[in-house]
Amino acid sequence: MIQKSSNLILVIGGTGTQGGNVARELLAHGHCVRVLTRNLDSTAAKQIASKGAETVQGDMENLASLETAMEGVSAIFSAQYADPNDPTVEPRNAANMVAVAKKVGIKQIVHTSVASSNLFPRWDKYPSLIEYWDHKYQIEELVRNGGFRSWTVLHPCWFMENFIEPFTAVMAPELKDGILFGVMNEDTPIKLNCGLDTARFARAAFENPEKFNGKDINVAGDERSMSQIAQTLSTALGKKVHYEKVSIRAAISRGMMAGSVYGMEWMEAVRGYGFDICETMQYGIELSSFEDWVKDHKDEFVIN
Repeated sequence: MIQKSSNLILVIGGTGTQGGNVARELLAHGHCVRVLTRNLDSTAAKQIASKGAETVQGDMENLASLETAMEGVSAIFSAQYADPNDPTVEPRNAANMVAVAKKVGIKQIVHTSVASSNLFPRWDKYPSLIEYWDHKYQIEELVRNGGFRSWTVLHPCWFMENFIEPFTAVMAPELKDGILFGVMNEDTPIKLNCGLDTARFARAAFENPEKFNGKDINVAGDERSMSQIAQTLSTALGKKVHYEKVSIRAAISRGMMAGSVYGMEWMEAVRGYGFDICETMQYGIELSSFEDWVKDHKDEFVIN
């Protein structure tokens, strides 16, 4: 049986979707957790503190605050913030994290990136998409080559959380009216995962670093087409939801974030994110089906 470590784990991004799930998962299984936050008085920071996490104020651009946050820490979970207005923020912050982690002697890093960032050659239709992938890969390489005793890079896919607030505003802006739309064909399968899937893999890596050391892991708990997603939402929520395939221009004009539209176009052209879902299943980690996830989050959906 795996023995729980009394060592302190720093969660970067602990007030967000992935990091928040990781912090709660670790706390629920007896781990000591510290969460870095820019605002100790934020609702998310107070909520995770109420679960038993230690919260510490800091900024990824401030090396001194990072060094303070890492004091007494043996391992880090890293979910980096991608600023849509300044794409240089994410790789710069990650470089700061790795530099300080090496300086203070952090033993293990589990970093979450994105599916297909480590696949070459990439689809090169949109420079913004290539830049996004390149920055993700640069950060992964910093982690891989950081000299840590153990590293793991997770590669999540399309988040189930995209169908609830606040993400629906730019990912599914008409779901409130029972409409999903996008540029993909209605029967094209999409690999799905949720923040809890990330958390379960992260906990497994922290509890068994030797098994997960040096691993790039594609994370997906389910695979469904947009029409199947709409049907699942209809059945589970008792609301009529349907999917409409639209043009790229129409998707953007109707409120979907351009990067998401381009990503959907890529998923249509390069089906399956470049991996088989059986790759994820081989680790024996409990994962969430979309149907179960919707039922668990039923109260968070806003559909008229």
